[in-house]
Amino acid sequence: MTVTSEERVLDAILTWCMGTCETFYWTSVDKLLRTSTPEQLFGKRLSAVGTLLPFVRFPLMQLPMLKRMERSNLANRIQAFRQLVAEAIEFSHAGQWTSTSYECERFQHRRSSYKELQYISDGDSNGVIYYAGTSFGKHQWMNPVLTKNITVVASSPNSRHTDPKALVSKNYQGTCFAGPCIEDGKKLSWWMVDIGKDHQLMCNCYTVRQDGSTTFMRSWVLQGSMDGRNWTSLRVHDGDATICHPGQFASWPIVGPPALLPFRFFRVALTGPAAGSVSNAWNLCICFLELYGYFR
Repeated sequence: MTVTSEERVLDAILTWCMGTCETFYWTSVDKLLRTSTPEQLFGKRLSAVGTLLPFVRFPLMQLPMLKRMERSNLANRIQAFRQLVAEAIEFSHAGQWTSTSYECERFQHRRSSYKELQYISDGDSNGVIYYAGTSFGKHQWMNPVLTKNITVVASSPNSRHTDPKALVSKNYQGTCFAGPCIEDGKKLSWWMVDIGKDHQLMCNCYTVRQDGSTTFMRSWVLQGSMDGRNWTSLRVHDGDATICHPGQFASWPIVGPPALLPFRFFRVALTGPAAGSVSNAWNLCICFLELYGYFR
């Protein structure tokens, strides 16, 4: 099992104990406990809460998060939760000098095959596409399309202004677009990135950059796929006017269950006409794409 964070382990336990198919974050469960009792919320699985909570490695969480949990309804209503959080806070205050006293698994980091590639700022060097350009940390950066570490494909044929290398070159492009095609009877424009058959990414953030034109996308979707044919929507934009200047960067988080799903293929697809142009309304005019999350 791959664990991206201890919060996600906690979310999974609480969701299962509630007996629901919908994913609940611990903060959502905490809000429900304002008006419901643990018996009402967890029913017959209430005893399982105390049994399963020790599998969460609370000591690996950041102290501000633990302090927030200490003040929560979960801590007030569920004794096991309160005790585990208090233990983790004590561990945090004790520091690394006494960590050898804590030999329980809860105080040890989990093994993980995923590398965290975290968004810091627009245009940073922390994403998976930049990482692929270094041959995954082995040498200085080179365009990952040229080194064949990733593949970039557009919905329209390659040309001077539809150049897969340009999308991941890190250089600003005055004109860089993917033109429309017909897919399942609908007009669609997209840029697609294949991070390779040996790799997967659980994407939790992405960045694009507008090219030099004033053809601004307004309705689009970021999608993920394992086979390049069947797509899952990770973030849907409908009438999003964030991008309004040539050359502008913009980034968005991916939240909820889609952020926990690993994919090999990713694409930004224009689902409605762009603003600012009548003749080129279906051109997807971006000159940069970066993806972040948990990569292997």
